[in-house]
Amino acid sequence: MQLEMRLADSITSSGLTVTIQLRQGCTFADGTPITAQDVAASLLAAKASTFYSGRLANMADAQAVGSDTVVLTLVQPDSLFGYLLDLPILKAAETASQRPTPSGRYTYGRQDTTLVRNDRAPFPQEGPDTIWLTAVSDYAELVSQLAMGQISFYLAEESASSAVATSENYFRTNTLLFLGVNGASDNPLCATSQGRASLSAALSRTELSGRFASASPATGAINSLYSCVQGKQVISAEAETEDLPQAMAALGYTWDEASSLYRDQQGQPASVSILVCGSSADRVYAARLLQQQWAEAGIQATVTQADDFGAYLQMVQDRQFELYIGEMKLYNNIDLSPFWSGSARYGLSVTQQLLDAYTQMRADSSAAPAFEEVFAQQMPYIPLLWRGGVTVSNRRTSGVLSSVSDIYYSLAGLSVTGGSQDAE
Repeated sequence: MQLEMRLADSITSSGLTVTIQLRQGCTFADGTPITAQDVAASLLAAKASTFYSGRLANMADAQAVGSDTVVLTLVQPDSLFGYLLDLPILKAAETASQRPTPSGRYTYGRQDTTLVRNDRAPFPQEGPDTIWLTAVSDYAELVSQLAMGQISFYLAEESASSAVATSENYFRTNTLLFLGVNGASDNPLCATSQGRASLSAALSRTELSGRFASASPATGAINSLYSCVQGKQVISAEAETEDLPQAMAALGYTWDEASSLYRDQQGQPASVSILVCGSSADRVYAARLLQQQWAEAGIQATVTQADDFGAYLQMVQDRQFELYIGEMKLYNNIDLSPFWSGSARYGLSVTQQLLDAYTQMRADSSAAPAFEEVFAQQMPYIPLLWRGGVTVSNRRTSGVLSSVSDIYYSLAGLSVTGGSQDAE
């Protein structure tokens, strides 16, 4: 996955500095030129906002240099910071306005419920002349409105009802399903890097991802979409059990032919416990699939279901688990700090060697393969799969392309049969 430039000609990162060179001739919908001052003011306003503050937390400042250059100062080096800059650009004087002058593909229609094509868009493309907007109060109404033909397209939070005539389309995201591992456990399969690597090697991520509507195997800490790791990751998508007997022997387990299990010197089976939030059907299903795959490899797994998310979260924070199934939506610069010092840190065994490799990767994306090597050796958590997003449309509507950053990435192929080309 490469950056696609729109308002920018180039984005370069070096140390704590990110330099944005703007394209010439870009304007707002009213014909006013888009300047570096507008871009800098928009980024600072975004950082101060509730919606974008987390994404831009690493940006200390944004300054215009002349009319076509913006220089960002970072708190820490981030060679992938450009992947965070898919943001709306407003006039510097309108960053607090409730109705700022648009700079994107669409602008306000004569009615508050419509958007119309912006003929001055810096990155024009084909699409409907008019987009009709429909207000809904909750997700159930959203699904109902689609069924009644009042809307044509939405981003799903769950699978569409089979009772509604719909079409589902899937797109890649940076949402990771993973196994958190308690490195302080007295279970050698969790407490040692070799044990964690053995658990990982016994899994077929291809089979696991194939059981979900929209998912792809997680073969490393970084999404394989990114060019810096494509073809260079170490973790296999398929189960690799050829070396499992030697690895398990090093942990004190031997194969028991009678029970088809690995057992320790006291005759106890090799086993792990998986904590899962019982209110999440997908995670419970994933836990059962892991249980099945490990059983085939000779490792027992038990599944503990917390009653609700609050109870589950408390158990994770109290480290009352050996393994837990978690899900993390990462920013598009693949900031992994939640695993080192954030909400997913609980119980993880994170070494200084790994942190140093991560710091080098953040400063220079070409160091990503080296980081992946260290990660695979130590396996502080076990990546399972990348969850995909789902958009739902009625059967008359097709051709909307979604991306990691934008569910409306392209409307050029939009087709509405049996009606006008306007979209709802």
